Amino acid sequence: MDGHRDQAPLPLGERFAEGPFPPHHDHCYGCGPSNPASPRIAFERRGDVVYGTFTMDERHQGAPGVAHGGIISAALDEASGTVLMPLRLPAVTVKLDVTFRSPARLHRELVVTSVLSAREGRKLFIDTELTDGDTVIATGRAIFVEVAPEHFLQFGANPGELDSVGV
Repeated sequence: MDGHRDQAPLPLGERFAEGPFPPHHDHCYGCGPSNPASPRIAFERRGDVVYGTFTMDERHQGAPGVAHGGIISAALDEASGTVLMPLRLPAVTVKLDVTFRSPARLHRELVVTSVLSAREGRKLFIDTELTDGDTVIATGRAIFVEVAPEHFLQFGANPGELDSVGV
């Protein structure tokens, strides 16, 4: 699976057209407008690539002036899940490998991108990248596994609450 980042992304279908995506749900940590800790990543689709933009502040700080590595990882995980929305696939993260390349300074607009690189049965391989202008902050490779919609319902989701993934 090491060569995925160099391959063309898999097609995302036509369920969500080009343009902005709705939040996963109101209280989502990564994109939820009602979660006070959320960096409120705003995602949109351009072809078979998903782009997200956001700015972090002191709520996301690790060392003074820079973001905590956990929020960087969370942004990559959030982008990984979002790339599946056009396919309306209920799936969960089973592995996320993050390579940190540069500190992420607070109060700057960052861009996170994600592509679906490969699929093997229920396994979905997703590549992500977080940038500040031309500077690569971090890259990620995630493996998600498709699950039955009931997976989310058993943990408290209400029917229709996660329509973006068919729940």
